[in-house]
Amino acid sequence: MPDSPDQYMTDSSFQLLLLLSRLELSDEQIQAVSSLIPLIDDWERFTRQASERFVLPIVHSHLSKRWKQQVPEPHIDLMKLQAFHSILHNLNITSEFQHTVRDVLLPLQVPHLCFKGPSLAFQYYSEPSQRLCRDVDILVSQKDLPKVLHYALSNGYQPYDPEELTSSEESLAFIASHQKVVTLLSPRNVAIEFHTKIDNTGSVFRAAQMLEKRQPTSINGVNTWVMPINELFVYLCWHHTKHYWSRLHWLVDITAIRNHQDFKLEEVLACAEEYALGSTVRSCLEMMDYFSAPTQNSIEDLTPNTRELVRTSILAMHGDVEFEHSLSRKKPTPDFSFAWQTSNAHIWQWKLLGWKRIFRPTYDNYIAWPLTKRWQWIYRLIRPFNEAYIRFDQKRNN
Repeated sequence: MPDSPDQYMTDSSFQLLLLLSRLELSDEQIQAVSSLIPLIDDWERFTRQASERFVLPIVHSHLSKRWKQQVPEPHIDLMKLQAFHSILHNLNITSEFQHTVRDVLLPLQVPHLCFKGPSLAFQYYSEPSQRLCRDVDILVSQKDLPKVLHYALSNGYQPYDPEELTSSEESLAFIASHQKVVTLLSPRNVAIEFHTKIDNTGSVFRAAQMLEKRQPTSINGVNTWVMPINELFVYLCWHHTKHYWSRLHWLVDITAIRNHQDFKLEEVLACAEEYALGSTVRSCLEMMDYFSAPTQNSIEDLTPNTRELVRTSILAMHGDVEFEHSLSRKKPTPDFSFAWQTSNAHIWQWKLLGWKRIFRPTYDNYIAWPLTKRWQWIYRLIRPFNEAYIRFDQKRNN
């Protein structure tokens, strides 16, 4: 097996996955795929990689349309079966997305914003069920979160993160103040993530601003709200870079939006500059072109920022969750994977002020000592001492 990004890019199986990770293929890409298929000597490994990287339904769709006879029958049949199960899973996620919007958010008339997952699939995929989703992401304001959680918990939703969450006023007041994402399980056991921030620190994308800019749309007859195309493209470039592009369906997302009739590059770049994400978006665009090329070019030909992004992303695409976590520990700030994405002032601000995280209480603190809403500020004072005691106790027991 290769052990460097440059070697991975010479692997025929990986090259084929990269080319097939898009909704439409150009004539040059079709020719490249045709030349790569005979070089695949382990279709079981190829199928497993497509599944693990969340692109199996799209990969199978391409192969079954044009190259079905060139893929060994047992393997194309296995792809079909696994793709079918993935599509059923996606349909279940989409159904719960619609139920959550229709049965929880709309009755409360709560301003909300759906992003990633099913809403993205319905906007930009010709076959939305091909876009693998693991959960539903919804942004609401911090002040509306307790109302949303109380209503959902009273109508069949179960707490997942935190698992001990209750619908009491004190519990919901605490969680809205101290946890930026709360996950509930829907009646059909689908994870619904309610966000009050869509980044870690709230300094890149301000929730109030995103809610103001949202646009209405209808998904299978259910009215909801989504990001404008420029905002979504910039957000996805930032989000996927934060996770090192470790999943190939993110490449599909970007190419699908880029090929949409409403996509205008100049407006996207202007939007990126508004969020101080110009370098991130430009490098992502260059990376997309590199991965889309029907013939392999040298990574050395890329600009320095994109070169680092591509090499790290290739490793992440072949690594596991623990490998991604090991990369995350090297981040200059929680919101940026590479120093070139942001300013030195922002990095130093985080280094100087990031220590304040020790004052942020967890729901475990609330469970251990439930306080009324009026007195919950005390948790910030006792949090460092509580954390120090826990670590001391762990060392003593070890």
